Amino acid sequence: MRNSIETYDSNHPSKLMSASKIIGICSLFVGLIVIFSQFSQNSRLKKKLKTLEVEFKASGGKGINLSSDFQVGPSGKGGSAREGSDKTGTGKKNPIGIGTVKEILADRDPLNRVQRLMSYVNGLSPKEMPEALIALQESAPQWDPHMKMAVGLLLTRWAAADSNAAFAHVEQMKDKGHARDATFSILRALASQDPQRALEWMSGQGKDMAKDGWMGHALAGTIASEWVRQDPDAALAWANSLPKNQRQGALGGALETIAASNPVEAAQRLLELDPGEAREKAAGNIANLWAKRAPQEAMEWAMTLEGDDKESAMSKALGGWASSEPDEAASFINGIPVEERTDSQVREVGRRWASQEPSKAAQWLIDQPDSSGRTDAVGYAMWHWTNEDPGGAADWILEQPRGDFRDNGIASIAKATFEEDPSSAVTWAATIDNDKQREGAIERGVREWAKREPDQARDWVQKNSNALSPEQSERLLNLENRADGEK
Repeated sequence: MRNSIETYDSNHPSKLMSASKIIGICSLFVGLIVIFSQFSQNSRLKKKLKTLEVEFKASGGKGINLSSDFQVGPSGKGGSAREGSDKTGTGKKNPIGIGTVKEILADRDPLNRVQRLMSYVNGLSPKEMPEALIALQESAPQWDPHMKMAVGLLLTRWAAADSNAAFAHVEQMKDKGHARDATFSILRALASQDPQRALEWMSGQGKDMAKDGWMGHALAGTIASEWVRQDPDAALAWANSLPKNQRQGALGGALETIAASNPVEAAQRLLELDPGEAREKAAGNIANLWAKRAPQEAMEWAMTLEGDDKESAMSKALGGWASSEPDEAASFINGIPVEERTDSQVREVGRRWASQEPSKAAQWLIDQPDSSGRTDAVGYAMWHWTNEDPGGAADWILEQPRGDFRDNGIASIAKATFEEDPSSAVTWAATIDNDKQREGAIERGVREWAKREPDQARDWVQKNSNALSPEQSERLLNLENRADGEK
């Protein structure tokens, strides 16, 4: 093909074009249109074609150089030079020619990486999915977000194409963590398209998994959270009919899905369910989500409930409120008569506040009623405070009266200190007043320390035998010998 075309010039009669040349130019223009129209579904090609038409007319018929992205391929058809290329060296053509998974994940542009992964997955046939799934899972750590996204997309497509084959493949996977995650991805996709088939799988092929407490809870929640998007009445009726553990998972998944966009509807549907532990937990989940958006409304609703539903909703609403406005949530509790404040309310606010401003949370906890919730929350506060300001945390806890409150704070300081200074950590543990708690904290600390530095751990035990019972001292001194015997 010539790179330029002679043009009509009225000032040079010797260069006037013949009729045949004019026809040739027109044919060339039509040819360009035909070639590029084959890719009319591609928006980038449409835009380029429009540019070519404008340039052709503006140049009076002069030749136009095609960019490298639009060169004629080996087959003689227009298209990207990368499309259909063999990037693996195996003779196999990769889906849409975008290279191996590792090459995609090495793309420096994260957005482009996501687009290429989506194209890769969309280009797979069901027969290619098992091999592609392995390639994806082995391409990056399990927590890698792009790998997880691509695996989820692949399993979603596989579930739509052949869910039985997808489940059968997962059952043969050696990595149980990957297998578990894959099962939930397939089930979620299946439930979104055909909830009844998802139920059949759970009562048939997945029956043994569903019997397990945690798995049954999670599997039911997965199905319900998808089903409720299509038919809330049917999904909630099914959830309410399940055995206890599965019922909690299903009701939680369904009502949290509704509450995420419409907490008022979720609150109304909650009251249609049978009373019990599952409804109580669901009330708390709704209140928690609602409070993050509109805490006053969530609290007003919670206070209209009764019994265990009310307590669950109020404590979780306060926790959700404290996630963003801990001062205001704490002030609300301060307005409740002391005798009416509950463990769970103090615990929720104290723990959420501790993760943001541990010193303020700890100071607030001093004025709360002596309870397990208060004692538990101060542990969280001291752990966070020690990571921020170990000296300040230590000074503060030593000023507190002896008792469970102080002991729990000291135990948390020991935990927070252990990684950097195990000697100081077990020394802190030895100052706990409660005999059982002190012995347990020392035992755990010395055992972990002995795995890293057995000589130093043994030396500490010998020097601090007065803080240990004779039985514990002997047991800890023999850790090394026992480990040798077990080998």
